[in-house]
Amino acid sequence: MVGHTFTSVMKIPMRNVHVLVIGAGIGGLTAALALQRAGLKVSVFEAALQLGELGAGLTISPNATHALEYVGLGPYMAEHGDKPETGASVHYQTGEVLYYTQRNSEFREKYGAEYYQIHRADVHGALADAVRANDANAIHLSHAFKSFVQSGETVSATFANGQSLTGDVLIGCDGVRSVVRGELFGVEVPRFTGQVAFRGLVDAEPVREHIVPTPSSTAMGPGRIFTRYFVRKGKLVNFVGIARTDAWKEEGWRIPATVDEMLSVYSDFNEHARAIIKSTPPGQLFKWALFDRNPLPQWTKGRVTLLGDAAHAMLPFLGMGAAMGFEDGAIIGRCFEASSTIDEALARYEKARKERTTMVLLNSRKQGSVYQSDNPASMRGQTSGELRLGLFDYNVKTVEV
Repeated sequence: MVGHTFTSVMKIPMRNVHVLVIGAGIGGLTAALALQRAGLKVSVFEAALQLGELGAGLTISPNATHALEYVGLGPYMAEHGDKPETGASVHYQTGEVLYYTQRNSEFREKYGAEYYQIHRADVHGALADAVRANDANAIHLSHAFKSFVQSGETVSATFANGQSLTGDVLIGCDGVRSVVRGELFGVEVPRFTGQVAFRGLVDAEPVREHIVPTPSSTAMGPGRIFTRYFVRKGKLVNFVGIARTDAWKEEGWRIPATVDEMLSVYSDFNEHARAIIKSTPPGQLFKWALFDRNPLPQWTKGRVTLLGDAAHAMLPFLGMGAAMGFEDGAIIGRCFEASSTIDEALARYEKARKERTTMVLLNSRKQGSVYQSDNPASMRGQTSGELRLGLFDYNVKTVEV
């Protein structure tokens, strides 16, 4: 990095460094893979009894694809990811295309990477398999993080099961309610954003006639959006509805919702959106309140840093929350590979990532008011927020660290 001098008192060879990763979500596992690629020993600690992810879809924009390619998942994504040739934002009542959001063939040429959509559990499982292929004992389940202690050049983590482990670096990848973040900077309650999300997965065949006018779309309406797209090679349709409200702040990611409940919120949306909602099998519709946090002035203290939602939880209106975790994970691996000391690597990482993630976080908040405009027709002919901000131009393989 130009104009920045890194210094450190750490003298041990970098390839002897042991990194403790707290959280085995997609960000933590991407970081683990990138650090393994750099030759470091990595131990990942996960509170859950078994690995698993939400039954939901995930958009992998070209910038995120570059990160997954960096850690070796390029062939997996090419085989298992859905590649929508077109996507659009549409009027919530008429279904009219207001503007196109992606044209995959153009993206491949412009950004050098595909735009994918995939079941979140699939890419999470592929990441976990890759980490274990490098080190069969790298992932430790039933380890709920409690606290850490830094002593000189080491960090000791303690877990709710009574176990503890000492390493050279600790990375908090434990989500929006990060315990590591609370230990570093004090407990701060995430901010309820006045938004509630519904999500569901349905069989594609019964609703295929309603997947119009493009394979992927977001219907924009007053105070609400409805996004849907294919996953599992067109066998399933993933949908997410996000609506403004001030009446519900219930905790949890898997709170059951009913079809009637969601339809009452989307009663004036077009027949295609309503048909997809109606097709949801019993027990397969969920809801959750959306929270975010203000940007942190710093992510790192000593040998402890943050990654993904723990560092920069953001709203989903730019579709970049997971992408930022993938990018963080790849970049922290590159920073360790490029550095001769731990302190240098962590300083490079924070400097490389904080400005970009803060920009995306703040613009994700702004984009919500655009998508949920009282006059969606005014968006006719506009450009998607991701393209307007140039978010897809970022390439973890070439950006300066």
